[in-house]
Amino acid sequence: MQETTMSKFLNDLVPIATSAVSEEEISRRFTDSVSRNFGIDGVSILDLRSDRGTAIDGYLKNTKKTFVDNQLSDYSAFPELIDYRNKGFKSYAAMPLLADGKVMSMLEMVSRSENKFSDDLLGDVAVGASFISFVLMYKGELSRSIRLATYFDAAFNTTFPQLIVAEDGTIIKYNKAAIKQFDLSTPEGRPFSKIIKLDFDSILRLTKGSTANILIDTTAGRERVFAIAASKINDKLVHVAANDITDAFTYSSLSGLLNRNRDVCVMFLGGSFAVNNMSQNVEQMFGYTRAGLSNSNFLNLMAEQERIGFEKSLSQLKEDEIASGAVTLVFPEFGQRYVHYAAKRHNSGYAVMLVNANVEKSLGDAQRDLDDFITSTSDIVFAVDNLGYIRECNLPAEIVLGYKREELLGKELKFLYGEQAILDRDITYVRNGGKIDNSFVTLIARDMLPIPATHSLRLLHTASENGAEYLVFIKELGTKRRLSDQEDAIRNQTNQLKRMRSEGELKSQFIYNISHELKTPLTSIMGYSKLLHDGEFGPLNDDQKGYIQTTLDEANRLMLIIQQVLDAAKLEAQQLKLELKEVDLVNMANNPSIKALEESARNKGLEFKWDVAWDVPTVQADPNRLIQIFVNLIGNAIKFTQKGSISVKILRKNKRNVECRVIDTGIGIAEDDKKKLNFRRKFYEIKKDAELVQQPGAGTGLGLSITKELVKLHEGKIGFESKLGSGSTFFFTLPITPKAKKKTSDAAASASAP
Repeated sequence: MQETTMSKFLNDLVPIATSAVSEEEISRRFTDSVSRNFGIDGVSILDLRSDRGTAIDGYLKNTKKTFVDNQLSDYSAFPELIDYRNKGFKSYAAMPLLADGKVMSMLEMVSRSENKFSDDLLGDVAVGASFISFVLMYKGELSRSIRLATYFDAAFNTTFPQLIVAEDGTIIKYNKAAIKQFDLSTPEGRPFSKIIKLDFDSILRLTKGSTANILIDTTAGRERVFAIAASKINDKLVHVAANDITDAFTYSSLSGLLNRNRDVCVMFLGGSFAVNNMSQNVEQMFGYTRAGLSNSNFLNLMAEQERIGFEKSLSQLKEDEIASGAVTLVFPEFGQRYVHYAAKRHNSGYAVMLVNANVEKSLGDAQRDLDDFITSTSDIVFAVDNLGYIRECNLPAEIVLGYKREELLGKELKFLYGEQAILDRDITYVRNGGKIDNSFVTLIARDMLPIPATHSLRLLHTASENGAEYLVFIKELGTKRRLSDQEDAIRNQTNQLKRMRSEGELKSQFIYNISHELKTPLTSIMGYSKLLHDGEFGPLNDDQKGYIQTTLDEANRLMLIIQQVLDAAKLEAQQLKLELKEVDLVNMANNPSIKALEESARNKGLEFKWDVAWDVPTVQADPNRLIQIFVNLIGNAIKFTQKGSISVKILRKNKRNVECRVIDTGIGIAEDDKKKLNFRRKFYEIKKDAELVQQPGAGTGLGLSITKELVKLHEGKIGFESKLGSGSTFFFTLPITPKAKKKTSDAAASASAP
């Protein structure tokens, strides 16, 4: 039986050992085979190269012997075995796995049976363990070799020369950068010392952390300075790296010259524009610490547009080219610095020389500010050279004097002066260091008219690009006086407008207050009159009832007038509010006010119609104010119609609006008189001679004016059509949904009806 088990076990080991899988997979397959073939409940391989700190690990590392406990108990030799016992295991064995005489890992086995691990079983397992230890060691060495090769392949893919040198001083491996820099036409077996004058012992000393600066002849036939560093691969191989520091040497010397200069500095940037190094005078030049700049991105100091140009300029540089330009650098807490730069490639990055150009920028800014002032000022400005000839002028000079700019340039300034001696005197005074302010002169315009003025002169200490040496500022007094008079007139009109607005507001408030005061006694009059009319204080005869009814009618008319005055005052004071709601124009015919008008029309023998088209939707409107609009228009139609009909037609005008029409068969309006009806005047009536005259007792005439304002508050328009003797049609539009729902609307200024 034992021979059969061992045979199966060995048959498992061969495919495991020859499989191209990872160390972890080999370990898993091996432990599965041990567990399956020998009936062991738990088998695992534990790595001992990292110190887990358990007592069993220490025992195996020190003794290199198999440990067995076939009867786990509370008195077992190691604390961790008690944990296995508490988990239900009764036997334990730990077998060291050796590699090069060192315990690298252990095979740990646990069983739920006592006395499981006999000498025979452990012997059989030990055969496989020894075999698998060799396999794992081989796999591990192979993986390390692959990783080492991968490392060197990656490390060699750089821009600086790298080589591997053998113990005998010959080169056995190199990268492309080494071929480019050094003469390596036949490098294999060539002594390293022929290229870099160092023997193997000197190279070994460099592996301890030091570097050597060596002057080397390059393939290009030039001597360059290289920093040589080395790292030990093993006792027979050394990895050597050579970094070209010739430019660094050059710029280092240059930096030494610059360190006390406040206007020129050098910065060394990496390939991604990180600041790797800089001359010490950076702090003097920019006021910003070297520590604050170190490792920061140089591009972040520029505005975005300048950053793009700078990055593009340097990125396109070839090996021996130099890029130059100017940029504005912004240093936190220290402000802006305008600099010129010159840059060239350095190793895998750039060396950039910066020159302070703030003074140049300040002069340029001052010149631009001066040009802007000359262009924008309303005064006449001339730029004059040292011989008195006009080099430049602004637009007011053309406007006031009547000359075109081309006619003035190149002419002597004095030809514009009525008293040329004054100009000569003042220029001489300014040339000798003086200043002229507001000296009175007379200019001669193109039309030969004299222009009273004052001039001021200044000497420019640095001539501008156009060669001017003097600036002459001229204030033309006639225009100034006219402008001053106009300003006074505008101020007076503004003050008058404010007074009128204030008076209008007081008037509106007075009307508003008086109207409210009138409503109180009128309400009492109407109430008591109604009680009298209804016989609450005793029966009345027909004449008495007629008198009381007249009183009620006139009181109602007076109440309507007061309400109109109140509405007009609110509109003028912009205090009228709309309460927008969903309004059904079909159901509006049942409103009591509309019903009362319908009854009034029928009592007068007139036909009354309220017609709403089928496709008219509900609208957003103030129902009370909409009733007021209809009452005013229908009431006027009834008043001026003696026979025929009154029709209200409502239809959908377009997708956004509905149109309401009030049509009567009344007296109409003549063509010549239509312009008199602008929704502000009183109503008129037609006499026998067809003259349109004011109707006596027709009221205040505010009805149509208020109606128009209410329609405008609803964002609609109102108008009319009429023909003398054939009736009139008053129409207005309403938006189905206003563009902006307003609870408070401003009364716009009245305009002519469309």
